[in-house]
Amino acid sequence: MKPIMRLFVAILLTTGAITSHAEEYTIKFSHVVAPGTPKGKAADLFARLVNERLNGRVHVEVFPNSQLYNDNKVMEAMRLSDSRTTGIMAAPSLSKFVKFSRTIQAFDLPYLFNDIDDVHRLVDSPLMSLMTRPLERKGLKALSLWDNGMKVFSIRGDGPLKKVPDDFRGKKFRIQSSEVHAAMIRALGGVPQKLPFKEVYQALAQGVVDGQENAWSNIYSKKFFEVQDWITVSNHSYLGYMVVVSERFWRGLPTDIRDELRQILAEATEANRRFAREADSQDRQRIEAAGKAKVVEPSADEIAAWRKATAGVEEAFRQRIGKDLLSRIHILLGH
Repeated sequence: MKPIMRLFVAILLTTGAITSHAEEYTIKFSHVVAPGTPKGKAADLFARLVNERLNGRVHVEVFPNSQLYNDNKVMEAMRLSDSRTTGIMAAPSLSKFVKFSRTIQAFDLPYLFNDIDDVHRLVDSPLMSLMTRPLERKGLKALSLWDNGMKVFSIRGDGPLKKVPDDFRGKKFRIQSSEVHAAMIRALGGVPQKLPFKEVYQALAQGVVDGQENAWSNIYSKKFFEVQDWITVSNHSYLGYMVVVSERFWRGLPTDIRDELRQILAEATEANRRFAREADSQDRQRIEAAGKAKVVEPSADEIAAWRKATAGVEEAFRQRIGKDLLSRIHILLGH
């Protein structure tokens, strides 16, 4: 080959390598809540940090309030997507993943966790990877877990939810799509009603359901407190979200990009935990200041009665979740 031809080929190869290296990837981050919630703020922070640090290589767009997909459709879109350069990321509630990994149902169990620190002990332990590994066979890659907080109950009517089953009997409660949640409501004496998150306000306002369970940030941001009379600080279970992406898209990213995205996700996760702690306090105060729904604290004896009433739920789901896993979780949490 003549020198001039060798130089020409070298230029072409170099140009091709630069073009390949400079290829930009797009991540569309879809979620169903308001931007000001702990999840919404963490998603925005993740996008900002990625767009700053990986400028020209990865661009993240955030779509809140179900603007792009709801939680059910987004996971189907991830699994069907075959794009190499555009990936879908989302943070659906944990109950949405039960059809892919039954072990995830542990997070729905009533009073498994005494507080949010218990949740973090499990999430930060090696057990978490065991619980999420089955998702990869379904085309989803679990990247992190984000808090919203411990859930409380709200109700419309003459009195707060304190006594079981008297205060629950015959009342309809909106729940997420979770068999564990349904069993818990029935154990307390109520009637479970599965509804998409975006339909909850109207359902409460129109009396389709009497009450619901949620973290403080959702009750405030979606104004549920405007159509409820009582909020009972039950802290009965955890509301969290799994940050996931298409496994095929993730696997196809260059190693250095994956490493940087993991680091940014770790920072966003730490910030999310802070946002959730702040919302627990601030959004509760805002709700109390609004003067619409009255916030009540059950006594220790009343909470003990709730624990006793719902104790059978874990036993009913022990085989499905995994006896060994639940035993290891209890050992990890020290109870």
